[in-house]
Amino acid sequence: MAAPFSSSKEHFLIVQVGAKGFSALPLDFDEKRELSLGKAVVGDDFKKFLTDQAGSIFQKSWEGKYFFNSRRRLVVLAGDSLATTLPIPLDFKRSADRAGEPITVGEVEDWFARATAKIFSRCRAEAGQRLDVGDVDTVLVNQRVERIAIDGHSVAHPVGHVGEKVSFVIELTFARRELSDLLAPFFNAPGEFFFAEAPQARLAALARVRSFPINMIVASSEGAAASLFVFEEAEKGCPVAYREPFPWDATATVRATLTALGVSRSAAEELYERYLAGTVSEDAKKYFDAKSATNKERFFSAVDKANIHGPVYVDAPYPLPFALPHRRGKAILEEVPVAALFEKFGFSVPEDTKIDPGTALRYLAPFFELYFDNNRSELNDILRRKLHWLA
Repeated sequence: MAAPFSSSKEHFLIVQVGAKGFSALPLDFDEKRELSLGKAVVGDDFKKFLTDQAGSIFQKSWEGKYFFNSRRRLVVLAGDSLATTLPIPLDFKRSADRAGEPITVGEVEDWFARATAKIFSRCRAEAGQRLDVGDVDTVLVNQRVERIAIDGHSVAHPVGHVGEKVSFVIELTFARRELSDLLAPFFNAPGEFFFAEAPQARLAALARVRSFPINMIVASSEGAAASLFVFEEAEKGCPVAYREPFPWDATATVRATLTALGVSRSAAEELYERYLAGTVSEDAKKYFDAKSATNKERFFSAVDKANIHGPVYVDAPYPLPFALPHRRGKAILEEVPVAALFEKFGFSVPEDTKIDPGTALRYLAPFFELYFDNNRSELNDILRRKLHWLA
């Protein structure tokens, strides 16, 4: 039964933002966590989009017998050129005379404050290198705590437990100043606002249904080289995402078609999609077979050189020109495990709704991870209160 002062539905706007544009997907779900997806919007002016959407995000609405509730909560998933996340494993040792006393909220706040102050400068410097900006333009926008243990035993929350050694992982998320300034009204608003580095959130969600290492290739829609993210366990079991260049252009076939035939990009994309669906002429098929074979060879060459092990998921503007799953050496290219993600996080869709794997990877997997984490730990509220004096 729904609480008397809560909405029967929750409403979100999931926004993917990159260096050259954004895409946004409205999402709703009811008390049974059955999803309803709206129509995605794509654009290149994120600032104008936020201005246009501000009213619908902050405005309140009456829903039947339920109390006023925010119409849409904003979820921003920033590309790795705009935000980056650094996980730092830390230990605190309590004095022997206090080890038998329950841990207090004050102790936890003191640990987090000292830990963040200790690691902030070097983390900001590393984040700035990743984002290609100086310290002044590298802004800490989010912190969260993971993998808490007391004397080697995992706990959800340390307060009230006794013990001598407390271990945890703090994840610091930094963003370029132009993005943090643009989102400042949302970071400072009293309502819920979700923000994450998109690749990190996707990988974290996939790690809940697949074993390490997990690999993800993120391709550009602008003809730039792709990036390979490898998510694996490192020090003290702390999962770390490594990024490296992946020399493959996912748009090569479409761009070659655009040039060779003198057609618009949308027409070239339509032709390529028809080729993948098997509905083009024999002459067109021969042309695309040749172009696709060349690009496929470049793709597998990059996979071989990267020495990838384990499952690989690809986020590309166009479907791959071969069927999945596909094994290449020790790498296994797979479809996004949509059903496993829905089952793990307890969501569903109506029977007549089909979820595209691309939608699941770009929007739903990171949303599930953020929503799940937000409901899981009150400790992150303590960390967020420390952000203002570090920003």
